[in-house]
Amino acid sequence: MKQPNTLSLDAVSDVPLPFAFELFFSTERLDREPLLEISPVRLEGEISRIEKGFAFDARIAYEGRLECSRCLASYPFETREDFSLILTKRATVIRRRHSGFGGGAGASAIGEEIPLESEDLNEYFYDDPVVSVAPIAEERIQMAVPMKPLCREDCRGLCPRCGGDWNVADCGCALESADPRWEVLRNLKKV
Repeated sequence: MKQPNTLSLDAVSDVPLPFAFELFFSTERLDREPLLEISPVRLEGEISRIEKGFAFDARIAYEGRLECSRCLASYPFETREDFSLILTKRATVIRRRHSGFGGGAGASAIGEEIPLESEDLNEYFYDDPVVSVAPIAEERIQMAVPMKPLCREDCRGLCPRCGGDWNVADCGCALESADPRWEVLRNLKKV
């Protein structure tokens, strides 16, 4: 019986195998503070055998709402990304590194942590020939959500005194320097 949202690598022959998934993630599961909403994620592409393992060529598409890091306004976003990964069996990597092939520091036992090399960044390591696509999609989402999202490039943010949104209107608050040590620099600027 086929498990949902998985790819059976045993089913991949010499001909690329197409796939299409609709995945559901909650904002709580993704645990990214600026992410307020996310639509179902569409992941489609094809997987094919290669010498090193499997080539995973995919497109991911989703949309949602983010919170601006300056003015705290909610705004929509849309992401569409093409990407490629190489799926490699974890035991193969351990053997390759232990025997001195592949450049990295060797691992002496299965389960021991393996340091990643730069060529490993586009690889996805699997243990079981039935691979869940949800972790792959989640990783792409985590990389795409900005650390400090902005509703627009010139967002002015909020007034630190009254909390008014400077993008809507100036609040008229008089902002004074809280630190007198900057006064010397302000006097230099006047000269």
